[in-house]
Amino acid sequence: MKRLLIEPSFAAWRRAARALLRQGVEPSQIEWVESGSNAEPTCTAAGSGDTGTYAAPAIPRELLSWLKTAACFRAPDRWSLLYRVLWRWTRGERTVLDLGDPDGSLLDQRIRAIEHETEDLLTLTRFRRRDPSTMGLPEFVGWYEPRHDLLERAAVRFAARMGDSTWMLATPHGAVFWNGMLLRIDQPAMEEPEQAAEALPASAMTGEAITSTPTEALWLAYYASAFNGAPLPVPLRYWRMPPAGPPLPARLARERSRLGAQNATVTVPHAPPVEYSAVTPPLIEPTGPLATCRRCALWRNAKQAVAGAGPATAAIMVVGEQPGEHENQHGEPFTGPAGQLLDVVLARAGLKREALYLTYTVKHYKWETLDHQRVHRTPAWREVEACQYWLEKELTRIAPRVVVTLGATALKALTGAHVNLSEYLGQTIAHEGRLIVPAWHPSYALRTVDARLRDDIVATIAAAFGRAAALAAGGT
Repeated sequence: MKRLLIEPSFAAWRRAARALLRQGVEPSQIEWVESGSNAEPTCTAAGSGDTGTYAAPAIPRELLSWLKTAACFRAPDRWSLLYRVLWRWTRGERTVLDLGDPDGSLLDQRIRAIEHETEDLLTLTRFRRRDPSTMGLPEFVGWYEPRHDLLERAAVRFAARMGDSTWMLATPHGAVFWNGMLLRIDQPAMEEPEQAAEALPASAMTGEAITSTPTEALWLAYYASAFNGAPLPVPLRYWRMPPAGPPLPARLARERSRLGAQNATVTVPHAPPVEYSAVTPPLIEPTGPLATCRRCALWRNAKQAVAGAGPATAAIMVVGEQPGEHENQHGEPFTGPAGQLLDVVLARAGLKREALYLTYTVKHYKWETLDHQRVHRTPAWREVEACQYWLEKELTRIAPRVVVTLGATALKALTGAHVNLSEYLGQTIAHEGRLIVPAWHPSYALRTVDARLRDDIVATIAAAFGRAAALAAGGT
């Protein structure tokens, strides 16, 4: 077996994997070693193997996108898993992407974990504002501790949200800098723990960076040193995320660059047409009612499909992600814990459930077993596409004046996979002749431990329904 040394990045792995595929090197013959680890490699990515005898395989863009996302997952076997999936795919094993396949299931779990943590990073990161006229740049300084390698993935989206503000977002594994025009991602090598203990007093590591002047000074020193090429003042791994902070980045961006956007209607671009491939062949058209739908595999583990409910003349349609365990058992939408909180929100907004049409993006409950209990599992985009047929039928039949989307999955289903919930909270979206009001899903509030944040989430959902009621009544 060869030990192959690579830089821990998707680009480096991809170059090495292409070379190995050309040479016909099987996954079992390679041990992937990240540079900076204690293992001693026997070869490097540039010199692994003999001259290739196989043609470079053509890989679908969708599969490459999945592999790139899974590459962000920090695990000892991340590169070996990606190469194993790629090897099996190029050898004609299309079942490698099935959820029933061990490799396919693990790949799907890691993709979902990265997507979920990316959303957390984008919506929960706290920034501290500094007065640039007296304190110098950057104007905003943020801290976050992701479990995985998300800097490159999140950097561009942060730059789009923060406008021309200068800012820094630092993590234990690197930092992102924006000077108003250029984006820089810096991922320096880590020092040993013994050196770190000498470099930084324990008193500065209490998570009080939001109010601690000495700790803030260290962060700003790092910001300056990164641009000037000077040695790092402290190792990044020993800086911790503060427990609280000022408004979220998306809210700051709206206040700066979208004045009055909360009272205006914005538009989003049309989603590009679906490109079908061997990975995603065209979906089969249904031949019967919803209860007989077999467009995806979710029906196998669900008790029943949960159809929408409400008056056929409803002015407001509410679209959630999928049924929960309670809805799966009883067949009625929004009757579980999230539905009970929804009733509280509707009462705040002056609305009655009986006047709304309630439905889901995905009609079957998707779950997995954890500690002998069923837990919610976010549907894959392919499963959302499969249920799009039924959602469009409901939208056509009900023809609501306003659609309230609860959660990211519902918003993406109505506008396209490129739209992010946190960017459009508090606004009204005009898309394909529909008025869409995005809101958090009530289950997000139920999962939130912090009482103050939970109250803010509930208030935001109630405000969205109040906005929807005004629009349905002919307001703006």
